[in-house]
Amino acid sequence: MTEENHRVAIIAGDLNGKTVTHAALSLHDALRPALNRGIDFTDVPYDSDYFNQKDITELGDEELTFLRGFDQIFLGAVGDPTKIKPGVMEVGLLLKIRQAFDQYVNLRPVILPEGVPSIIVGKDHHDINFEICRENSEGLYVHEGKVVNRDTDDEYAEQVMRCSYRGIKRLTDFALGRARARSPKPRLHFVFKTNILTDAAVPWKRVEDETREANPDVDVRYMHIDNFMMQMITNPRQFDVVVTENMFGDISTDLGAVIQGGIGTAVSGNINPTGEYPSMFEPIHGSAPDKWYETDKKTGEYVEASWRKRVELVQRIRPEAAFMSYAMMLDQMQEKTAAQIMRNAALNNIRDPNYKKKSCDDLVEQAQDYIEKEARAA
Repeated sequence: MTEENHRVAIIAGDLNGKTVTHAALSLHDALRPALNRGIDFTDVPYDSDYFNQKDITELGDEELTFLRGFDQIFLGAVGDPTKIKPGVMEVGLLLKIRQAFDQYVNLRPVILPEGVPSIIVGKDHHDINFEICRENSEGLYVHEGKVVNRDTDDEYAEQVMRCSYRGIKRLTDFALGRARARSPKPRLHFVFKTNILTDAAVPWKRVEDETREANPDVDVRYMHIDNFMMQMITNPRQFDVVVTENMFGDISTDLGAVIQGGIGTAVSGNINPTGEYPSMFEPIHGSAPDKWYETDKKTGEYVEASWRKRVELVQRIRPEAAFMSYAMMLDQMQEKTAAQIMRNAALNNIRDPNYKKKSCDDLVEQAQDYIEKEARAA
């Protein structure tokens, strides 16, 4: 590595994660002419095999110290249910990195590309164009709780939802910047459940009130989470930038992925706005074991597919969300021109009328041709 180059850790992860990550990285040489600085990549093997070999359920100081030396992290997807119990990688890697590196913003654009049909009849790219800023380090995902009287009729469980004034305030400050950058008449929605979660709502309401008073140029509104998700379907055009709690953001952004053209187009940035720690960028479609394994009809469990069947399944994978995650990472590194070219290459694929009929390899080749042309022109 050199001091002049961006330093990026690549966690390809498992299954689909490896496929889409390698697809995105294969476009780097074509993109190079549009970059202001070079990028040094380092493969980091934090996948299910690594967790099993190390006999760990979460990343430790050794792994986190190593990752801290990078500017950014590019993540494919983690989890292989044939090797490790679902949930282990999600908590032990995703949540661990988000919290250890204070990636307190989870930025999820909900933007329907022009020319791409939405599942909502009568809505187009003018209607579906907003961002969700999900609190990413606390809320219901602090991973604190307990099970009492386990395996008895009196068994019950508790899960902590921690909502701090400081955490909500800094997330809101970030969202305000995004709202002002998007529109001369910025609008900011706070989304929570203040009528039921009355204790957790206290700091949310305080920040909402302070934000409204201190920012008269911003249209500050509030909406309950259940109403918000209904309004995403019936009237998405009203939204500009949304601020919400961790779990509420997790659920609502999956709906956002559906209305913006499908989960194969949805991206996520786990951002540390201060730059003290690396940020992490990922597509949200997961490792997609159904594209790697067949399902046993009797047990419902995943079983090894034949080589021919596996090749067929993998070629159905769409790499465009990884392309756009890569573009979001380039934006974070202030490589704006390269980011736009990468994003446009993904959109060019998605708008292709034969998109669904093309293989993963065909889509990579098509994106490469597009990027080579645009990067030379830039």
